[in-house]
Amino acid sequence: MHLTRIPMSTSNLSIGMYVGMLDRPWLETPFVFQGFMIKDKFEIDQLQLFCSQVYVEIERGTLSEAQIRAKAAGAGQVPDHTGAVRPRKLPGWLHSFAIKTGVAGFLASRRKSHTGAYEITSTVRREAPLARKSYERCVKSHARIFARARRAGCVDIERVKLAITPLIQSILRNPNAMAWTVFSGKRSGRNYSRAVATAVWAVMFGRHLGLDRKVLENLAIGGLLLDIGNVALSDEILNAEGAITQDQFEQVPQHVQAGYDILARSVNVEPAVFEMVMYHHDRHDGSGYPHDIQGSTIPPMGRIAGIVDCYDAMTTKTSYSPALAAYDAARELNEMRDKQFSAEVVEQFLHTIGMFPTGSVIELSDGSAGLVLEQNPVNLLQPKVLILKSPDGDMLDKPKIMNSKDWEGRGLWIAKGHEHGAFGIDPMDYFN
Repeated sequence: MHLTRIPMSTSNLSIGMYVGMLDRPWLETPFVFQGFMIKDKFEIDQLQLFCSQVYVEIERGTLSEAQIRAKAAGAGQVPDHTGAVRPRKLPGWLHSFAIKTGVAGFLASRRKSHTGAYEITSTVRREAPLARKSYERCVKSHARIFARARRAGCVDIERVKLAITPLIQSILRNPNAMAWTVFSGKRSGRNYSRAVATAVWAVMFGRHLGLDRKVLENLAIGGLLLDIGNVALSDEILNAEGAITQDQFEQVPQHVQAGYDILARSVNVEPAVFEMVMYHHDRHDGSGYPHDIQGSTIPPMGRIAGIVDCYDAMTTKTSYSPALAAYDAARELNEMRDKQFSAEVVEQFLHTIGMFPTGSVIELSDGSAGLVLEQNPVNLLQPKVLILKSPDGDMLDKPKIMNSKDWEGRGLWIAKGHEHGAFGIDPMDYFN
């Protein structure tokens, strides 16, 4: 079928239009699908952020040809009273984040590469041992930092920086290797730390956004110290193996203020770190705690802290709740758009980790199964996969790698994401 495409200024886009082509390669944008119908204002904001002009297909979408042509004939950017064209504003939280963190130029770098300001400089296999080593060292350091906070009521920020620096360096070289390491830790339970995992997701999120090194450092420190206030809670609460009492439940929110007090007694703590600790339980719809705030009143670093903490909690097994498969956690986050978290934060975080995150176990439509090796920035539903199980259920003697291009023409799709360890698959076996 011949499709008629009409050039359209992104300032004239409407919900219901079908975007078939951009004025730049799809790879340079965060859009998952190459061709999609606009379903909400957030997608319009994203198109305006990355493109000046797109091409709308008349035969697709929900608007009539007359409506589309009328929009296309409208004015593009609106001149101000001096006759100059007003620059587009960044959508909501991105604008606020850029201004408040002092990295207003970070978005320009994202036009050049889907990986933001950072290029992958190491393979997953080569980076894996380094990622594991830096992760395990950070777990041990966090235990000492936690003990000092309980004993002295403060943290040594310089010691924290020493702990998170190798972690950041590894994530910058190749974030996929660190994602493997985290999910392996969840699977084995050995040397696993929710605090370190949360720091990892926070840095990966910042890397995806193209934030500068100083901001990544603050994200790592904040992620590591989000629940440092837990030192003020009793061992009965911290070590509970089942449901806690109502009285104990009412004590839990106190860890936020306790964490703030510990940081206030410490030296050289950046304001961004305070924001993460203070607001990581506040929610976009006002359903969080301990502050009676919502929406844009939650500081940007607090919004990032909230979603990374929530994601790691959902994918971690506890004595009172099972771990969600990474795909199920991603779906739940998507359901939280404009509820617990703003749509912008959810969208960008899902682009960070992928719908099927690196290291997760997946099952294909033909019954075969394997591990996600790397993300596909063009299509999050078609990552690089290591096939380990045949459609008839037998483990393969020689695993097969399915690259992004191998999806084309094979009629396969990912049917389901499984919990860590499904089919007896351990992510770290790949590296051995």
